[in-house]
Amino acid sequence: MIFIVAGIVIIIALLGSSAKNLFSKAITEDVPVKLKKDNECVVEPSDSIPRVISNCSYSVGDILSVTYKPTQPTLEKYELKNSSSS
Repeated sequence: MIFIVAGIVIIIALLGSSAKNLFSKAITEDVPVKLKKDNECVVEPSDSIPRVISNCSYSVGDILSVTYKPTQPTLEKYELKNSSSS
């Protein structure tokens, strides 16, 4: 039992802030599509970390509602808010 607790403490110590970020609250905000190349779009929320959307059907300038965790490179979810072509 002591070894299990010690192992958990060591893992948490090694992970440090990444473990904290894993359980951090998700943020949702509206951001424009900044770049599109082939089937990939890039958005950049307020934390200034660019995030890539694969198989992207959006256009540059479209406004997406994106949900992400701070300092994590992936988006949890995204959806079209306003199209730049309408």
